[in-house]
Amino acid sequence: MQKKIEAPYGAKSYSEILESGLDYIHKRREGIIKSIKTPWPTLNDAGVGGLEWNSLLTIAARPGAGKTMFVSQILRESKLLNADQQFNILEFQFEMGEKQIASRAFAAELALDYGTVLSTKKQLDEFSFKRIGQFVEDTKALEILGVQRKIITTPLTTKNMEKAIHTWYNAMGQAPLIVTVDHSWLIKRDIDEREKLNTLYNNVEMLMNIKRDLPIIVIMISQLNRNIEEPSRKSPGSVVNYPTGSDVFGGDALQQGSDMLAVLSRPHTMQINCYGPKEYMVGKDDIFLHILKSRNNSDENNLVFLKADFEKQSVYECGEPQAANPTAARFTSRRAGGNGRQRPVESADIDV
Repeated sequence: MQKKIEAPYGAKSYSEILESGLDYIHKRREGIIKSIKTPWPTLNDAGVGGLEWNSLLTIAARPGAGKTMFVSQILRESKLLNADQQFNILEFQFEMGEKQIASRAFAAELALDYGTVLSTKKQLDEFSFKRIGQFVEDTKALEILGVQRKIITTPLTTKNMEKAIHTWYNAMGQAPLIVTVDHSWLIKRDIDEREKLNTLYNNVEMLMNIKRDLPIIVIMISQLNRNIEEPSRKSPGSVVNYPTGSDVFGGDALQQGSDMLAVLSRPHTMQINCYGPKEYMVGKDDIFLHILKSRNNSDENNLVFLKADFEKQSVYECGEPQAANPTAARFTSRRAGGNGRQRPVESADIDV
């Protein structure tokens, strides 16, 4: 059989592209390919009925806003919410150690307070301890049955992350793969990368290429620059409370490379109790998910209202909070979520 000759530079005819798209639409129509549903309906609506395969989602936030907890919940509930799909999980968890990862998982899976799990005030009771032990054994049994979740805690360079993705994709049977990176600032700088921003740009470029080649979803966790905590941004009941693309570390790279870019904001951590132009009355457990970019959907669902239970490591979608100015009548014009000019970012701008 004559070998098909590849066109120069990988060029394809327009009809070939259309045929590929038609095949994708057919498989979506027949339920052969489905998006990955998350625990939050409004986030699913902002995507394509969830997170689409071959896509990159970036979640950014300041410390204490719950970004790691948010992504962990996506992974923890992924099998339950997508029981009819076969996929594996690979985590680049560069921020937390093994004991902290496990303790958070136990608290979330068994609906126990994190402090209770670690016997902070009193010894963990025998019944709960046995439940944790049973959870460990159940997880081992699921792994034998093929439910695979691998975690890499040693920071890697972009080149080694790429090798790791290919290695574990093949080692776990070439099933679709959810890949998470926690977080962008902790990716190891290679010898030819002078600045952290160079590392981030190279990493995003690698992830963009690899998601074209493999059936994967990438969830990148990133930080916000400290400028969002400047006094002028904390003015109560103002649109300047809302994050924009220029607040995200490496915002240009992440906005260009991400299919969805979202920012978690927890006003309580910035001493804001009246949030945004609608003047939402907020407490310590209120979290707002601002969707700054959604490549494949409209921007109608660009704000998700959430409540956090930090002790049980869970986030729940809720209704719109009480607003003192529900029509935003006193709104001062400023495009929230827009793409501002980005000044060079120094390491002092980032809290790890």
